[in-house]
Amino acid sequence: MRFLKKLLSLVVTVWIAVLGVLYICVYGGIVILIGNLIGKIKGKKERKTFISREVSRFGRAAFVLSGSKVRVAGRENVPQNGPMVIVANHQSAFDIPLIPGYVYPEISFIAKKELSKIPGVSWFISALDGVYIERGNRSQTAGAMRKIFRILKEDGTILLFPEGTRSTAGEIGEFKDGSLSIPFKLGVKVIPVALDGTRNLLKKNSFLITPSRISLAISKPVLPEDFASEKEFCEGVYNIIEDALESLRN
Repeated sequence: MRFLKKLLSLVVTVWIAVLGVLYICVYGGIVILIGNLIGKIKGKKERKTFISREVSRFGRAAFVLSGSKVRVAGRENVPQNGPMVIVANHQSAFDIPLIPGYVYPEISFIAKKELSKIPGVSWFISALDGVYIERGNRSQTAGAMRKIFRILKEDGTILLFPEGTRSTAGEIGEFKDGSLSIPFKLGVKVIPVALDGTRNLLKKNSFLITPSRISLAISKPVLPEDFASEKEFCEGVYNIIEDALESLRN
């Protein structure tokens, strides 16, 4: 039985890898070209909207094609537009397509600088006004922070995983210091999202994809103005996600 499960995971992994490369490098290239054409005719905003919808479609397809089922609660809590910051716990690399696929499509991603060198992936990050962060480079990080400020001031949306790393057991780890300082300083609403199950889909330090059941709980927007300090704001968002995560498992 264990051998059959591993064989199934290997088949699914190869299947997703092949389709992923074809989508990102072939169909994705066509999407970017069409998006650029739309941008020249209708403007930058329409370009981003078109590409975001395609990324959202890809996000949902990734889970369907992997044989996984996604259950979402609280979708009505997501505002129709920004500015806002979506804050979620982090279990797997699959959390990244999960959020635009099932929560909100028009997200400007914050990504590691290394991803800017990967064809296909870098196209979409740049097309969606994404921000690259190079750890240890203070001047580059400062520039990235200014860009994040601009995105939010222009009614955009960003996605944050405040833990800074993926959980191995599924529990929510402590938020990094200052991880929610930007939405707090700008007074931007935060949408807490609890997710569970992606750690089984793609385990940390593993390349095998295993069909899994994924659960999402989207809570009501949290406003910084309702808290006396950044610390209380951070604790409030953390507690909401922690409680929602526990409810998903029960």
